Amino acid sequence: MSSVAVPEELTLHQVRAITPHLIDLARSGDALALDLSGVCHIDTAGMQLLLAIRREAARACTPLALENPSPAVSELLSFYRLDRVLASYIVSEPA
Repeated sequence: MSSVAVPEELTLHQVRAITPHLIDLARSGDALALDLSGVCHIDTAGMQLLLAIRREAARACTPLALENPSPAVSELLSFYRLDRVLASYIVSEPA
């Protein structure tokens, strides 16, 4: 399993830098866990990246987990109603 701590900023500039690596991991077929607990800032580019990773993981039959979404991630997921779309991938530790 590949476990990746996503950077604090998941905005356009950062997304451009990390997309190729994360997409490669999603296409690998090995389980992928993205730790979203440290994300403080996320924008639409960050949401698009999460959806692209989900799409590529599904195509490659790669198990995917979006672990511990931070409040910033949860808020934007809810705003775009993607919390429903990505619900089966979201894993949160109990408080």
